[in-house]
Parts: sequence; C-alpha cells; structure tokens
Amino acid sequence: MNKLWDKLIIGLCCCALMLTAGTSAANIAALLVAVICSVISQTRPNSPAAYAATLLYGVFCLFSSEALMLSPLVLYDAFCTKFHPAMLLTAAGTAINITSLSENIFPLFAVMLVSLTLSQRTSLNAKLSKTLISTRDDSKELTMQLVEKNKAMQRNQDYEIYLATLKERNRIAREIHDNVGHMLTRSILQLGALSVINKDDTVGGALTDLSDTLNTAMTSIRSSVHDLHDDSIALKPAVEDCVRPLRDRFSVSCDYDFSERMSRDIKLCFIGIVKEALSNTAKHSSGDSIKILIREHPALYQLSIADNGSCHEKITESGMGLSNMRERAASVNGNINFMSDSRGFRIFLSVPKQKLTKQEI
Repeated sequence: MNKLWDKLIIGLCCCALMLTAGTSAANIAALLVAVICSVISQTRPNSPAAYAATLLYGVFCLFSSEALMLSPLVLYDAFCTKFHPAMLLTAAGTAINITSLSENIFPLFAVMLVSLTLSQRTSLNAKLSKTLISTRDDSKELTMQLVEKNKAMQRNQDYEIYLATLKERNRIAREIHDNVGHMLTRSILQLGALSVINKDDTVGGALTDLSDTLNTAMTSIRSSVHDLHDDSIALKPAVEDCVRPLRDRFSVSCDYDFSERMSRDIKLCFIGIVKEALSNTAKHSSGDSIKILIREHPALYQLSIADNGSCHEKITESGMGLSNMRERAASVNGNINFMSDSRGFRIFLSVPKQKLTKQEI
C-alpha cells in the first residue's frame, strides 16, 4: 500500500512536469508506456517481466525526451530493487537528450530525487517491518518455551517434594515398627507370661483388660504403619522397576502426565496391571517395542500399554492373565479393554477418580 501512495505522488509530479511541455501524442504515449511498466513492476515484483519492462523503458528513454520526464515513476521500482542497468540507461538517455529537455532538466532531477527518497524510505520501512515481525515471532516462541520449561521445573519440584514426603513417611513407619511396635510386642509377651503365673483372681481381671488394651494398641499401630507404607507408594519408580528387566530386549518408552494425588488403590491397580502386561509381553510377544502411557484427565485416570509384536497363540483370559487384569480394574471401578491386530497388542484402562465416584454413589 505504501508503494501505491508513493507512485501516486511521483505520477502526479511527472504529469505536472509533462504538462509544461504540452499534451502531444508523444507525451500521452510515453505516459501510457510508463503506467504499464509501473503496473507490471507493482503486480509482479522481482520477476523477469518486471525487470524486462523496466529495462525496455530505459532503452525507450535513450530515444525519447518525453519518456525521460516520466522515468521517475518507472525508476521507483528500480530504486527499490537496486536494478542498476535501468538506472544507467535512464542516465544515458538524460545525457543524450539534455539539450531537448532544456528548462525541464532541473525539475526532472527534483522529481527523480523525490522518487529515490520515497523508494528508500519504503524499502527501509518494509525491512524494519519484516524484522519486527520476525522478532515478535521469535519472542513468542521463546516465551512459549520459557513457559514450558517453567512448567517442567514446577512439575519436577513438586515430584521431588513428593518423593521427600514419601521418604519421611517411610522413615516414620520404620521408626514406629522398630521401636514402638517392638516395645508393645515385648509388653504383650510379658503380660501373657504374668497372666500364666498369676494366682490372684482379683488381679486376673485387670491383667486381661490390660492385655486387650495392648493388643488393640498393637493392631492400631500395625494399621497405621501399613497405611503410611501404602500411601508412600510412588507410581513412577514402581513402573520403572517393572520395566527395567525388559530394557535389554525391548525399546521401552514411558509417558507420564499425572499428579501424585492418585489414591493408593489406583496406584496398586496400575502397578499390578503393568506387571501382568509386561510379563505377558515377555512371554508371548514377538515385537521389540513397548509403550506405556499414564495420564490424568479431569474425571479419570488412563493407562495404556502397547507393543508392536504379534501373538501366535490364541488370546484367552485364563491363558494370558487377562482375567486378573479385569479383576484389578473392577476393584477400582475401572474399565479395561484389550485389542490385538497386526500392529500389536494393546491394553486400555480408564479409572474414574474417587471423588467423582463418591458423588455418584
């Protein structure tokens, strides 16, 4: 659009210059040729046709002073593209026809200077606009990369905090088991021995009540230790432990996208199904690649296990342990599907989040 406005200004200046010499047929013909050449350069920039039109007009200027007065309009595109042959031909035509131009020579140079100035300004603006767009695009790309890196760092930080929490839970469970649990066990044994040798009926009832209390405390501690241990299950390391023995034979890729707020039962279900699936793959698959995907969606968790091999045996729930997987999936209200074709064997499991399940109940 800027070029059109520039050419309009230059065209008006050239027409004013031409009118000082009259409106002869030669002037009208030169105007039509100049407009045609300018239109070709505008519609097909940097093309052979544009260069040819500009060059032919430069040749025309060698023989026509009328064409010289309209040359700034055609040379505008030559200035933009730095097409020097056309500039040289126009300069030669000016030198040849300098006597016929007479008093119009200085106005012609003035219009030529205007054409050169406008072309350089437009070219510079176009270059700056292109640089600005490139810089803006690069900035957006870098910003997106920075956001992704920040998200990845946040996920890694959250996972490290989670692992530290699990480690502390395991330490507390171990301390309770090794210290408090052993002392309670010893107290229960001592109390049992005391009850055996006790001959006083008045003390017997108290010893029985004390024994029941200690046994209740022992049961409670065992339950607490088991809960701490079960809650400290880390799904990613557990899956990696299942995968590690198969990496020599298979190319295994794992894709994780879930928070560590997943319940203990779902984690155990996923680990059990992964173990069963990998065992079946090692026994029956002829492939060399395994893909494991665990993702969290707003309403459910998803587990996908796929290999690229073909199973030559008939797939039966009893023969390949698929019934065990179905039972595990049913225990957490999950839905599991199996698919086998020329591309391999695939397992899809979806488990609704417990919060949603409770609401439905």
